[in-house]
Amino acid sequence: GIPLIYGVDAVHGHGNVSGAVVFPHNIGLGAAGDAELMERIGKVTAAEMVATGIYWNYAPVVAVPQDIRWGRTYEGYGEDPDLVTPLAAAYLEGLQGSDLADGTTVLATPKHFVGDGGTSWGSSATTGSIDQGVTEVDEETLRALHLPPYVEAINNGAESIMASFSSWNDTKVHADEFLLTDVLKDELGFGGSVVSDWAAIDQISDDYYEAVVTSINAGIDMNMVPYQ
Repeated sequence: GIPLIYGVDAVHGHGNVSGAVVFPHNIGLGAAGDAELMERIGKVTAAEMVATGIYWNYAPVVAVPQDIRWGRTYEGYGEDPDLVTPLAAAYLEGLQGSDLADGTTVLATPKHFVGDGGTSWGSSATTGSIDQGVTEVDEETLRALHLPPYVEAINNGAESIMASFSSWNDTKVHADEFLLTDVLKDELGFGGSVVSDWAAIDQISDDYYEAVVTSINAGIDMNMVPYQ
């Protein structure tokens, strides 16, 4: 009697499935700059996910990459939120349609909240020089550069958002109550589910119990546990 919720990284098509359409990465779609195309891609991706019985997509990536040396730059539509925001919103609409109760739609997950594309070179303690690093900007810059895609996504019906491995200044986002609760949930009115990234809660503390408690209290709703 326990329901199973299955999510998949269909980030540029349902690419784990033989015969599915594989679309260009976001950086290529950003170069195209075509919102109507993004919506059509979302609809095709949703249809092929539904055909395999999966209704939750860990996409779109709405990062606004600022340093091309970031190894995930290709996952962003571009360096300008004025480009990223409408393309991500159109793709979300393609996935979710006008009603998630419609059996031809799937749940989108804008990610990674917030500032994943703005980390500074040499700031990462986990994966090289920049990935999962520190976004070293003031609040005004964070809001102006990295927040707009999420505001638009929420206004267009986003019900799932994934938190970022990265940190804002000295705090891991997964432990940042200001960003996850005060800004995302209270200020922006997001009433959906905040899911952690891949084992990201583990990075909060060497004590797993403390890591979970800190992250859940900060505003994480679902802990992604890939190994245990």
